[in-house]
Amino acid sequence: MYDAVIIGAGPAGYVCAISLARQGAKVCVIEKNGLGGTCTHKGCIPTKYLHSMGDIIRKAKSAKKFGINSNIEIDYSILRSKMRSIVSKLASGIGFLFKEHGIELIEGEASIKSQNQVIVNDRTLETKNIVLATGSKPKSFPTNNLAEKIVSTDSIFELEDLPESILVVGGGYSGCEFASILNALECKVWLVEMEDSLLPGQPKEVGAAIEKYMKLDGISVMTKSSMKITDDGKVMINEDEINPEKILISTGREPNFNTDELDKLGIVWNDEGITVNEYMQTNLSNVYAIGDIAGKYELAHVASYQGEVAAQNILGEKKTMDYSVVPFCVFVYPEVAIVGKCEGNSKEFPMVANAKANCLGDTRGFIKVFEENGILQGTIIVGAHASEIIGEATLAIKLKLKPKDVIETIHAHPTLPEAFVDALRSLDGKSIHMF
Repeated sequence: MYDAVIIGAGPAGYVCAISLARQGAKVCVIEKNGLGGTCTHKGCIPTKYLHSMGDIIRKAKSAKKFGINSNIEIDYSILRSKMRSIVSKLASGIGFLFKEHGIELIEGEASIKSQNQVIVNDRTLETKNIVLATGSKPKSFPTNNLAEKIVSTDSIFELEDLPESILVVGGGYSGCEFASILNALECKVWLVEMEDSLLPGQPKEVGAAIEKYMKLDGISVMTKSSMKITDDGKVMINEDEINPEKILISTGREPNFNTDELDKLGIVWNDEGITVNEYMQTNLSNVYAIGDIAGKYELAHVASYQGEVAAQNILGEKKTMDYSVVPFCVFVYPEVAIVGKCEGNSKEFPMVANAKANCLGDTRGFIKVFEENGILQGTIIVGAHASEIIGEATLAIKLKLKPKDVIETIHAHPTLPEAFVDALRSLDGKSIHMF
């Protein structure tokens, strides 16, 4: 009898497994597609690797103005090989951790027989708890006789060669990242979004900034627009015909679950995911759902924390999820990071006034901070390495710090986080590096 059988070994599932096993629980993990899940194999890791390679290319192209002459030739086969090597290394690392913690790993597709029984490879596993962590998959899209042109955010990594041109459909975080990365890798890129700004649901000033910088980089961005494929195979953006080599559909993801199986078990679900409480339990108290399948956020760091919370509750510790402070990062050029409530009294500090940004030769963007009743509420960062800077803002908001608590903490110089301090100083008109 297992203490828990976990179905899925992505950021939610593997973190849950390790969190349980290190406390002495008997754990079995079932995975059919590779340790690390979509994040490691088709999401976070390969895209951020390519983003970093794109950054190198961008820097090399701009090197001449700094007195460095260079010729750029991209060999995507080598880039792709290195990307796969990193993915394999990280997946192997998870496997090593499983062995060290005594976690049983079964490769195969699981089916749930009852709330205490899971079947895999004709074997029935008895368990006290079941954790569903099967992730999400790209939403389907009608191909209209253009199947050979269309790729998803999963299948794009299977391409052996970069397309000369690509249409990215969907201006959410994933679409924006792919558009920016592929442009940096010298593809001609169109990006189309139905809403009136990129990153729908985020502050419009962020979408406007991304759109401005994308256009400066040569990306054709079309908001308030739609793509359709005619019966004779023409690709139309509004009334204009384009002819991309590939079309990347980035219009969102959906939970990866077997609805018939859930209905048979009586587990409550909807189109967004499986319904869970603050303990990550479904309506069956010993069946948990974590990660994308739970429908709250499609973020690996949230999934991992949900895995920890589920593990603690399986161990009887009564831990609840707290979504009040969740950082959100978009790996474009420059990066974007947002955390907290972007409302209340606010001030903005331009990255061009930051010494380190000037040393890096990357002064695009700004940091905007929000406070209410003297407490830091939210932060928007558009700028180089925004994803690295946002951690300090996240901690400050989580701890309900006052701006002066951060201001009175000596920061190293010259560094990008000094811009965060200057933005906070601006709240009461005391910025050192801005009038």
